[in-house]
Amino acid sequence: MFEKINTYLDTIEGFFIASILALASVLTITQVFFRYALNDSIFWAEEAILYLIISMSFLCTSLGIRKGSHITVDVLKSCIPKRFSPVFSLVAAVLGIIFAASLFYFGGNLFLNTLARGQLSPALRIPIASIYAFIPITALLQMFRYTGIIYSVIKKQPVPNHSQH
Repeated sequence: MFEKINTYLDTIEGFFIASILALASVLTITQVFFRYALNDSIFWAEEAILYLIISMSFLCTSLGIRKGSHITVDVLKSCIPKRFSPVFSLVAAVLGIIFAASLFYFGGNLFLNTLARGQLSPALRIPIASIYAFIPITALLQMFRYTGIIYSVIKKQPVPNHSQH
């Protein structure tokens, strides 16, 4: 069940990450063409590209945790005896959940405060809160992924790490 949800999330996250990257790339190439070939520019392009890249970066954190390519202390992990590796993974996942919960709390407050103010972006005139919404959403995804690591450790299943890639 947990693996089916993970696979489903992988597909959705992968689709959105690829779509955002493609859109940012096309927009960047278009902006360069307009600026240098037509001696004009799309006034909102830089802002859109910035928001797309930020959104993609936040989405990538969850998938990075799932694939074992997120921040870990590999040197420490390689120095500890193999039998303590599950404990290390468990502690790292718990710390990850604490971080993600903090990100959810503070990012959620930032989202709600910005939403209440009705702040709009300068060029695109979209609500800034829609950009900040990625913070608590991806924090929830991160907590789910870290919970999956804890589940794997408890069930004595392999935990993704850098050495498996």
